[in-house]
Amino acid sequence: MGITLTAKKSAYSFDMGAGSFYRLRANIANAWDKEFGEHYRGIIKCHSSAEYKEHDRIANNILSDPRFSGDDNDILDFLYAPDTNGKIGYRTCGKIYKIIKDVDFCNERLRYAGMSHNDYEELKAFLKECYSHRRNAYWK
Repeated sequence: MGITLTAKKSAYSFDMGAGSFYRLRANIANAWDKEFGEHYRGIIKCHSSAEYKEHDRIANNILSDPRFSGDDNDILDFLYAPDTNGKIGYRTCGKIYKIIKDVDFCNERLRYAGMSHNDYEELKAFLKECYSHRRNAYWK
């Protein structure tokens, strides 16, 4: 099933599979915090409610560290939002942009192969555009 990440009146649209959307969020989690990002990547291995509970317990333990601020709950909301019909506000777009703006993703792809070109650099421009024009980003 495909996912489209975009915003109203945006010059950018990102069509990708669920795996790419997972990798996008895992990359953002890793750029935000290495320890948390490494743990977040493991969510893909959860299949039972017990495994999800254990994953959440460890995540909450990591997030209880003073290096994390309550001001970052919107980042967590994005990372743990469902893969369909989600949205983030323009301020969250700005925060994510600040987190990834200097990260070199080494030509990693987001979009489907035939549509892929400079994806993460365009994602950075998209997030910056959303913030500066006060547009919510959404995916469906």
